[in-house]
Formats: sequence, C-alpha cells, structure tokens
Amino acid sequence: MSAAARLGAAGSALLVFACGTVLSAVAQRHLLETAQTAQHLVEFNIGEAFGLAACVSLVLSGPRAVLGRTDLVVLSVSALAWFVPEHHGVYLATTLAGMWFLLARRSDRLLRDLSHMWLALSVYELWGKLLFKLAYQLIEVFEVAVIHRFGRLLFDGIAVDGARISVRGDWSVVLLEGCSSFHNLSLTVLIWLSILKIARHPADAAAIRALGVSACLVVAVNVTRILAMLPSREAYLFWHDGAGATVVALGSVAAAIVPILLRVERGPCRLAPYR
Repeated sequence: MSAAARLGAAGSALLVFACGTVLSAVAQRHLLETAQTAQHLVEFNIGEAFGLAACVSLVLSGPRAVLGRTDLVVLSVSALAWFVPEHHGVYLATTLAGMWFLLARRSDRLLRDLSHMWLALSVYELWGKLLFKLAYQLIEVFEVAVIHRFGRLLFDGIAVDGARISVRGDWSVVLLEGCSSFHNLSLTVLIWLSILKIARHPADAAAIRALGVSACLVVAVNVTRILAMLPSREAYLFWHDGAGATVVALGSVAAAIVPILLRVERGPCRLAPYR
C-alpha cells in the first residue's frame, strides 16, 4: 500500500495543515524580521521542530484518520490565519483547530492528541507570550529576588534597585521581559509534550517530575547567564549578544530535553492503544 493510500485524504489534510502552519510562521519570521540571531533561531526553530515532529509522528503512526465535512471546513477556515502578516498570529490557526478537535472530537484519540500538540504550539508561540507580557510586572519582582539571593553567593556587593542589578557602581544590568529566566518555560512544556506524544508515553507522575526537573534546570541556566553579565560590559555583550547567548539557548534546550528523554528511555514501553 502506498503512503498516500495509507494516509488517505483525511491524514493528508491533517499533515498539510500542521506543516503549512509551521512553514508559514517560519517563512514570515525570516522574510519580515531583519535580524535573526543564532539564539533566536535555536529558540524558535527547536520548539516548532519538536511540535511538528510530534504532529507528523501521530498522523503517520496512528490509525487512518477520519474527518467529517465540518472538520475539513474548520481546518480550511483556520488555515486562513496563515496569511496574518505576523508570525505569532499564524498560530491562531492551531488555536482554532485545536479547540475544535479537543471539544468536538475528544473521543477520537488521534485527533485529541493532535489538538494537544496544536494548543501547545499556540501557547508557546502566541498566548503564552501575551500572558507573559501582562504578568511580567509580578514575575519580575520574584525573579529579581531569586537572582539577588543566588548572586550573594558569588558577589559580595550585589545590589538591586527595582529591575536594575549591579555588582559595582559604574555598571548595572536591567532585567527586561526578554531576558527573564521564566521566558522559556512554555518551550520546555512544548518539548516535553512532543517527546511524550512521539514516544506514546503517558503523562504519568514520573513524567511530570521530569518536567519539573527540566523547568528548574532551564531557570537555573538563565539565572547563571544573568549573573555572568554583571561584572562588566564585555561580559554582558558576550552573554547577551555574542556566542554566550547561543550557548545558553542550546543549554536551555538540552535542559528541557534530557530529563524527559531519560524518563522515556528508562521507563517500560506502554503504548496506549488508539480507539
């Protein structure tokens, strides 16, 4: 049986929708944004790559998909968001389709799993970023306190003034939203969920503990990065704009991947049958 016959029209439609959404966002990001740093490429493309890989794996490894006429209409209408001239807004497509399949087709395991992935992508790329902007004033107070507490172990004279952190009188670092240690937690959740879906592993207590370990490691990596920026302007440029930023991005991704990957590899294979 050919791959096209195995997938059928419904499976092909799901793959086209999943791939089209990600490709539209990536194309817009590279065409409309003038500067693409290595750090941004790692942070954006890794999350989308994991999410897309999970969607493709679900469609190819699961039973033959069955979509009704209304399902196809929802996918077609949702795909109109591909043409929103803002790469975050493209993920309105996965929001609409994910909500539809989660609420209307939750008895279909394949479509329910796909809806989980589409909503996770939506949260990572769109809604999580909006919520983070709204809540950051509260997060900032807690985060600065955490950085100050750990910074005292390394620097005797570390001082905090609002969002400004310094270890000497003529140089300070202002903690803004984009440098928050909690900025990549939605990416951590997306990678965690993607690996679980690809491995067909349940979100059991051990998997949730692995997510907690990943989250703590991701925050620790970025707190260390911020503390490394404090001694001088040269240190700031290296860790914020130079090779150090790429190292931190890769380290954060590794921190998100390794704990859940170890859990999946160490645990028994318990595939949940599709119904």
